[in-house]
This record gives sequence, structure tokens and C-alpha cells, in this order.
Amino acid sequence: MIIADEMRPITKQSTQTGAVLFTALVMMVLMTLLAVTMMGNTAMDEKMAQNSQDKNRAFQGAETGIELAIADPGSINTSCTTNATGNNCTTNNAATLGTAVTGYGVNVTYQSKFLQKTPVGRGSGFDTSFANYWFEIQSRADTATGATSTVSLGMFQIGAN
Repeated sequence: MIIADEMRPITKQSTQTGAVLFTALVMMVLMTLLAVTMMGNTAMDEKMAQNSQDKNRAFQGAETGIELAIADPGSINTSCTTNATGNNCTTNNAATLGTAVTGYGVNVTYQSKFLQKTPVGRGSGFDTSFANYWFEIQSRADTATGATSTVSLGMFQIGAN
């Protein structure tokens, strides 16, 4: 049973200042700033990964250029010993890799330089009618994105003296 005289009206507390609302707004602003910063970091990480892939693609293209130079019978040439200035002359060749199949557009150029002829070493199983022909092979790969890589290889081939 409720007695009407004992009921009091509900009164508002005048001490509320909206601190919870202000705190919630500050937290939302901080979370928004954190999200925007993380999105910027993700974009930077993606660019770094792409650059790493492009550098790797250029290196692999330069390695392929070395293999192309070794497989090319015209690049290992001992008749090209010196040019008019007395320097060893080079044979140049060029190949384009991957534009039709992969779409990456890696351009590869390779060259070989005959350096010298030396006698074969003892214990090699060859007599004095054979010699070592020393070459330097260099390959450069350029990608469509601007990544470049250069690989050099020193090698010799045993041939008739």
C-alpha cells in the first residue's frame, strides 16, 4: 500500500557536468587518429614490398642475362681480342624478357669481354695443346618500374691452343 503523503517528486541533480560525454568524444577522436595512422603505415609497407619485389625481379632478369650470354655462341668469342685503342673489345647483345608472357617488361642486355689466354693448369688432364680462355660476362636488367640490377661473372673456357 502506498501512502500519498509519503511520495516525493524526483528532482534532477544539478551537479552533472557531462564528463562522460566529453570523455567518450575524446576516446573516439583518439581511436580515429590511431586508425588513420595505421592506414598510412599499411600503405608504406605495401610500397616497400613492391620495391623489394621489383629489385628481386631485376636481379633475376640480370641472372637470366648471364645464362643467355653463356648459351649464346656469339658472345663467347676469342677472335675479338683488342680494339684500336688497345683495350679488350666487347660483344654486345640484347634480349627482352617477359613482356608477352608476364607483362613485367624486364629488358636485359648482356655483353662478354675476352680477357686473356693462359696455359691450362697442372693436373687438369689437358696437355699443352689446350689453353684457358678467360672472359668477363656482364648483364644488366631494367624493369618497367625503374629497378635495375647488374651482375658480372668471370669464367674461362678450355679450348685448343
